[in-house]
Amino acid sequence: MKRGTVMLKVKRILAVLSLLSLPALSSAGDRHFIYNYESAVLDAGEREIETYTTFRFGRDKFYSAMDQSLEFEVGLGGDTQTSLYLNFTQEFSDQGSGAQLSGGPVLDGISNEWKFRLSDSSADLVGLGLYFEPEFEPDDFELETKVIIDKKIGSFLGTFNFLAAPAYSYVTNTSSILLRPSLGMGLFATERLFIGFESQDENFYDDQPMRSVFSLGPLVEYSGKDWWVAATYLPQIANIGNGSLDFTDSQRNQVRVATSFSL
Repeated sequence: MKRGTVMLKVKRILAVLSLLSLPALSSAGDRHFIYNYESAVLDAGEREIETYTTFRFGRDKFYSAMDQSLEFEVGLGGDTQTSLYLNFTQEFSDQGSGAQLSGGPVLDGISNEWKFRLSDSSADLVGLGLYFEPEFEPDDFELETKVIIDKKIGSFLGTFNFLAAPAYSYVTNTSSILLRPSLGMGLFATERLFIGFESQDENFYDDQPMRSVFSLGPLVEYSGKDWWVAATYLPQIANIGNGSLDFTDSQRNQVRVATSFSL
């Protein structure tokens, strides 16, 4: 084989490898998953406005709900960021009489997020983050805590979250806890386009029999220079430990759309 032909093939192989390892041109604040967090935080002084809209539908009787969150997020430096959420909800449901009962939209709570990056997902063996979010609602108080482990290798990005969220009801004087391991994985199809999947297993411990609802579905995210938009469809796949899916307290379908704009 001629030397020129060999060199040409080597150059082609190197070009393919460089494309496979090409990092996405996204800022530190870009989120590529919606139900799962990454360890990255905003740089000091960076600010973003984020919106989250979740559509929930599909129960034993007619049920349709829309949850919305408006978030103002700021980087504090020192691998720390914080944000303030305003949470709204609206529900339409049939309680058995055939009539559709409507509630909302109402302010469902205010929450304050704190996220700390302990290691970087690209530079270190794995990315590691800690997340705390107290939420004050009209009827109860909830504290979300998360451990975040993620890794970016070339065009691949994966993240694992473990959430523990104890809650206390002022009205009934009862407590509960939600434990939720979740996973997200995907690939950068282009520098701007990210495609993957998300899953979560919600384990509820309260005054009812324990429920373990597993959901899994696709996601797509697209980022511009100072903005990004993402969508995930997360249908209920299994009610672990029970013979049928849970359509009493959970729903068959969830669709969440998120947007972000840098300020």
